[in-house]
Amino acid sequence: MMQAISRRVFSITASSVRRSNYSNLQLKSNFHTNILLASDTGSKYAIKLKPDFANPKWINRHQFMFNFLDKNGDGKITLDEIVSKASDDICAKLEATPEQTQRHQEAVENFFKKMGMDYGKEVEFPDFVKGWEELAKHDLKLWSQNKRTLIRDWGDAVFDIFDKDGSGSISLDEWKTYGRISGIVPSDEDAERTFEICDLDNSGKLDVDEMTRQHLGFWYTLDPNADGLYGNFVP
Repeated sequence: MMQAISRRVFSITASSVRRSNYSNLQLKSNFHTNILLASDTGSKYAIKLKPDFANPKWINRHQFMFNFLDKNGDGKITLDEIVSKASDDICAKLEATPEQTQRHQEAVENFFKKMGMDYGKEVEFPDFVKGWEELAKHDLKLWSQNKRTLIRDWGDAVFDIFDKDGSGSISLDEWKTYGRISGIVPSDEDAERTFEICDLDNSGKLDVDEMTRQHLGFWYTLDPNADGLYGNFVP
């Protein structure tokens, strides 16, 4: 009699544990549609994983960047223009070496080619923003698998240029210099805001992990923790 009762209690307990484990797995799965935990990627930082491509805020953000890149205002941009700006203007003014310039150019090419851009190909805004969607899905999948992303490759190439002292991190002054030259952070106030947003470990400097995490959140998923990444310059 006691053995039968014990078996019944064990069966009920085991069933409850299985249901509890299944419920926990479901909860974790649902949670992961929105947030990717730091422990899942090898990164020090969690990130909002689910993009919101239909959000007007996301579209307006990329419309701003399109207009920023469309220097002649004709409603079209090409990879030629972007690479010229990156190599002939930004890298030259930052006094990058030929090797650094080549590495940076390759990162820029790979990044924008994943969006469907190419040399000699004119792209209008609808295709540009659609390309951003494809790029975001591509990089977020890699990030979730703890693999290198295209935005990280670009970040590494940039850091190699403006980390003049080779410390592995950049100072506020180094970021201000880059922001003025690139035009993406034109004022000191905007550059200081970048530091507030990106200095996740409160070290007073920025490393490429911090910058990658916040750029993923800002450009790909509208992560509220990355809002204000470029101060008031980029919406």
